[in-house]
Amino acid sequence: MKTGKGLKKSFSSRNFKMGGFQTLVMVIVIAVVIVLNLVVEKMDITVDLSSNMMYSLSEDTKKVAADLQDDVVIYYLCQDGSETIQIGAGYKVINLENIVRQYEELPHITVEKRDPVLYPNFAKEYTEDKISNNDVLVVNQNTDKSVHVAFADMFNMELDYTTYQEVPTEIDMEGKITSAIQQVTSESTRKIYITSGHGEQVLSNSFADILEKSNIATEELETLSAEKIPEDCDILLINGPQYDFSEDEYTKISEYLSDGGKAMFFTSVMVSKKDMKQYCKLLSDYGVNVAEGVVIDTEQCMSSDMPIVLEPTVESHDVTADAESLPVYIDTVAGMTSQSEVRSTLSIEPLLTTSDSAFSRTDTKATDSNKIDSDINGPFSAAMAVTDEYAEKTQGEGHATKLLVFGSPNFTLDSLISSNQFGNRSMIIDGITWLTGGEEVSTLAIPARSMQEQSVLIEDGDVIFWTVALVVILPLILLGVGFVIWYRRRKN
Repeated sequence: MKTGKGLKKSFSSRNFKMGGFQTLVMVIVIAVVIVLNLVVEKMDITVDLSSNMMYSLSEDTKKVAADLQDDVVIYYLCQDGSETIQIGAGYKVINLENIVRQYEELPHITVEKRDPVLYPNFAKEYTEDKISNNDVLVVNQNTDKSVHVAFADMFNMELDYTTYQEVPTEIDMEGKITSAIQQVTSESTRKIYITSGHGEQVLSNSFADILEKSNIATEELETLSAEKIPEDCDILLINGPQYDFSEDEYTKISEYLSDGGKAMFFTSVMVSKKDMKQYCKLLSDYGVNVAEGVVIDTEQCMSSDMPIVLEPTVESHDVTADAESLPVYIDTVAGMTSQSEVRSTLSIEPLLTTSDSAFSRTDTKATDSNKIDSDINGPFSAAMAVTDEYAEKTQGEGHATKLLVFGSPNFTLDSLISSNQFGNRSMIIDGITWLTGGEEVSTLAIPARSMQEQSVLIEDGDVIFWTVALVVILPLILLGVGFVIWYRRRKN
């Protein structure tokens, strides 16, 4: 048992002082951590550590908010406890409320949460749509204009070939909400009518996304039953019809165009023009002839194995201004040529052209890319811009008839216009601007975020290297350092 003197000596020993100092440091560190946590929690400071910045807003969204004049409220409609989703195994757990709450930091925007169970009639003030958990309502408080963003529309779907069912692979929540903010605060909205009833192709998801994020409304138009092309039609879009228009439909569209209308044609490959007389007549009225068959160009194609996937020459024009330095591809093209003699008010300009050696294959039984006697000689245009100034001379500036004609609806495939990697996207955006003659189309470039977990793959050689380094070499180094320290202390 220690005496009082011995006990006093132990408290003044070197070991006690070192232990006391370490304890004091630990207490100070713990206190600092607790205080910092309280401060951070009080200031609501968060850092987005997700791999694809899932909980951070893009510069496009910040720019839209900075330009706002009206006050906007975002209503997040969700029952408590349903804010977090995980679609399935291999997918990230995503807190949707945390994404919406990012908008609170922006000027003129507030975010309010409403439980659709507690407030079942709240959404009826703004929409007649059925409401689901995690839906969003964007409301302009100055004008009461509103847009409903459905939970199901916030995802990009892909086919799962193991189950043959479509599954969501990307979330586009920010893109949809910011687009809705643009819609409710915009003074005017352009409108595109899309013809139906002739086997037209459905717009690709990326094409529809470009239109939505450019604040352009779309509506299907059955030209057969319509009395005429609606007066609020800014652009008439005809997307790869498989069947011909009737004479009555031809008359309606022709009257719309001759009165200064604007149209975008995507022409499908035609084996027989006699089956598409009225459609071809619409184009020939404006100096555009469509060749039968599909264009083959072994000189200007993606690869020698795919001579029908063209990489045409990009000609200089307002529509191609942002595409001239980028590759442009168009697949399965109906070749076009301009008439040699046209009326004085009409001008036809090629946008995309093939090589001189290109030809159009009409024999569906021929399998190689060598030219045969039945083929039609090129060169061809794969896209053309047409302007007729007749209506402008009679009705005033801005009433010129304008047509954009593409040789294939495949020009707008998702793989070609989902990003700025190819010139196809900019040609569509600049084409809409050119057709409408209005302000430059500003399309939101907000990326959809991947919902799939990212796996880090390590090469076999790297696995062996790091295994040896961490399991063998590093322990030996630490053991050697420890031995040196022990030996020096013992020697001293």
